[in-house]
Amino acid sequence: MKPAIGSIPVRVGRWSVSGSVLERPIDRLPGADSLDHPVASPFAPAAAGLRRIAQFHAEAPSPAFMTALRATPLHATFALHLDRDDAHQAMALIDEEVSDLPAPITEESLAPLRNEHTAIYHSGLYHTGPTESAWLAEDDGTPPATAALPHPRPDRTGGAAPTDHLVSELLRLAGLLDQGSAACAAAYMDEHLLRWIPAFCSRVATRCREPFYAGVAILTSAHLDHLRDLLAASGNLPRPAEDESADIRRRRWTEGRVPRTCGGEV
Repeated sequence: MKPAIGSIPVRVGRWSVSGSVLERPIDRLPGADSLDHPVASPFAPAAAGLRRIAQFHAEAPSPAFMTALRATPLHATFALHLDRDDAHQAMALIDEEVSDLPAPITEESLAPLRNEHTAIYHSGLYHTGPTESAWLAEDDGTPPATAALPHPRPDRTGGAAPTDHLVSELLRLAGLLDQGSAACAAAYMDEHLLRWIPAFCSRVATRCREPFYAGVAILTSAHLDHLRDLLAASGNLPRPAEDESADIRRRRWTEGRVPRTCGGEV
């Protein structure tokens, strides 16, 4: 019997999808003098990493967000330190793009990134609809231009995000990890996130015009891939038999990924 997967309410910025998406410090295990407190989930760092990543996808970057990112680069603060080349290169790419912005960071200086966020998540320019249903529709033969926008854009006054939106699924997975539900988290990844997010990230990384979002896409895919391996190692939770091998998944990002990340033809 498959484990039941509950709905984890979350909120990112203005999104109505509860709980902060700000990166939280890794929860400390209680000492002998505080055994009455609940023990932190062993996957708390991974959950914090998912919330950190969700911030980049949720809304276009603001001066406040980018200024904070410049003060605390990803390499110094990222909750889940990924010992793999694609993640290191992605974080370096993001941090470099942020460091190259003028000081102080203004709305005007962020205009290219804000336009790119619209192109990726809202306009359908790159055929990168950020919902699971968009990718399943494309697999079923629905024209990409139609599949890219199956849901209305969340409004700016707290409108609800689609439950199968990239941000919603990342935060729901983080909630399962917070609960220590490794089996539920693995099942949710296999049945939902890993069916489409790697393909979404690959398309963003190869079609976007801004290296910043290429880095975000590569980091997202690397984090999910590594997390699934952690869940597999935590118990009898192997990947599905039809899943790609680790070599194939890594090769997707290791063969010339940065030269091809930006400015590619749509």
